[in-house]
Amino acid sequence: MGSEETSIKETTDIKDVKTSKHAARYLIVGICVTIFNYVLFAILSNLIIQNNDLLWLSSLIATVITTIVAYIAHSKITWKERIVTKHSIMRFFIWNALLAIVISPALTQLFSLITPLYEFAFNITSAINLPFTYEFVLTTGSFALTSIVIMILNFLFYDKFVFGKKKVSNEK
Repeated sequence: MGSEETSIKETTDIKDVKTSKHAARYLIVGICVTIFNYVLFAILSNLIIQNNDLLWLSSLIATVITTIVAYIAHSKITWKERIVTKHSIMRFFIWNALLAIVISPALTQLFSLITPLYEFAFNITSAINLPFTYEFVLTTGSFALTSIVIMILNFLFYDKFVFGKKKVSNEK
């Protein structure tokens, strides 16, 4: 292998390691932020709003509040070696506004229609005497499926478009 090929392979290997580090940190921060989001969503949907036809509203409110927490956490932890500019902040909040207003509520409502899945899960929880209501299983299931899709979309978008500029360093 020539030195140019070796250099390209080393650069690719370094990039893969950095992407893996970002993915690991993103996963940890994402799990914490998702737990925060879920607790907020659960309080809204089960204690305050209490209407399955308005799950989208619970999702909207929880997502907006969680977005602020997520930006701070990702800029300080996940992509801490990246430059944060007014453009990255703007892209983050525009993307998350789209998520909060359109994508997350639509996915939550869409996933709430998978009633055979929730009936199956409810029957299992009932059979093993867990004190879950059908509404709890439905709202939790809708939230979980939405969260999985959103976390994947967010990682890809944040890595490429929000926190894409690297700080200049003397590291090799």
